Amino acid sequence: MTADPTEGDIDTHDLVRELVSSLHHLRHVDLDAVGPALGLAIPPQHPDPSQAGEVKSLSKQERLDLAFDALAQNNHEAVCARFLQRSDLAIELRHRVEDLIWERENWPQITTRTRRDIAEALDAFDAIWLEADGLLNLVKRHWVPRSHEWSFDPKDPYEPVVRHMFRFPNDWTTVEFFKEIGALDGGDRRFALFLEGLLSGSVNPSEARQRKMAAAISPILARAGLKITESGSTDGYPAFAIVAAGTRPRPAQLILFASRHGKPALRLRDVLDQSIEVLTGDDTVLAYDVPVSDRGLTWRDVESWWSHRKGISADQAKLELWRRLVTVCADVSPVQHALFTTYYDYAKDHDPLFALLPEVWLHWDPVSRRQRGENAFLDQRMDFLMLLPGLRRVVLEVDGEQHYATSSRQPSPRIYSETTRGDRDLRLTGYEVYRFSGYELSEDRATNTVAEFFNRLLARI
Repeated sequence: MTADPTEGDIDTHDLVRELVSSLHHLRHVDLDAVGPALGLAIPPQHPDPSQAGEVKSLSKQERLDLAFDALAQNNHEAVCARFLQRSDLAIELRHRVEDLIWERENWPQITTRTRRDIAEALDAFDAIWLEADGLLNLVKRHWVPRSHEWSFDPKDPYEPVVRHMFRFPNDWTTVEFFKEIGALDGGDRRFALFLEGLLSGSVNPSEARQRKMAAAISPILARAGLKITESGSTDGYPAFAIVAAGTRPRPAQLILFASRHGKPALRLRDVLDQSIEVLTGDDTVLAYDVPVSDRGLTWRDVESWWSHRKGISADQAKLELWRRLVTVCADVSPVQHALFTTYYDYAKDHDPLFALLPEVWLHWDPVSRRQRGENAFLDQRMDFLMLLPGLRRVVLEVDGEQHYATSSRQPSPRIYSETTRGDRDLRLTGYEVYRFSGYELSEDRATNTVAEFFNRLLARI
């Protein structure tokens, strides 16, 4: 049955059809291999001879058309994401796929005026590059110059960039350069990634210069709700990321989750390197020790980590991990178990499936809360944590009586004030916090509650 896109999804429908058709240059045998990797059910060239009726071999285009027709609409974006892994994808197609995916992230708007102001701020430098090859590769990665129509080399749309930026570097101002490559009105996320590239060591291999350029454009980006953070280093030079204001400056490096009763035993292996060693076994807490990329943390990432950690198959790891997490949630409370299982039932057909991790340590103090007194950390553990693209950290809390009442079930303004203060602290340090009541997660309400919330949350990705 042919996919029947809704009006709002026509662009995605047409783009996926074009992507599938772009495989026409492959051999029949190559189509057999590439189909599963792209999430496509490409029928064989020679149908099963045991079928009744005349057996007719299929052309490559017929095979691709049938594969597209068999593709469910809710898998279109997943197929788009898989095509991005192909090195032979035409640059125009690659850009359209990227723009489609990035559009879903609800990236803050970067207006033309903001981009012009950034260009003018960069004009204060003699040139916006120290390494010509680095800048040219950056432009080729993100843009197709509009000036290619009058290129001296019709086969090379980037010849004008070489001519006006490198051979005659005074020909173009930075504003003109942005205009000619399409950066003044290209996608918001694409423009942000392009700026990250300009600030990189591959384009400007001078740390002092990198930092001066970042300082020059930071106030302008702030007006657009963005900020520049130092996310690490690449080839010995600082690596900068442009993120929405309020997000954490670095990806998560260690996640302690699925915590059972009791505090895990930790120690600093190397104080100078802030290297934390987890002494407690897996029976008490799980330690995800793989740095999380800015693409977020998916259930597949966690499965793969557990498979390698235990030296077991992916299927066995998936089953073991699922049982462990479900048991932890059930031990805490029925409503926490309801949120966890209902989310994965809701999201099982989504790709990527972002991991929802239960019982995650936020703060850790070797001294007990009773000993620490008023200076003790609030909300030492989070009920659930999701790490989404763009360094977003999403905390989900299920409100039981402990959030507003004493152990004798008497309402307590003090306990409630600690809960609300803990939320404020989290938000001010870049976490998104969402609370659910037990009533919302009762048996007859959980499905609708979870679907409504995650439809809106994940629509921003």
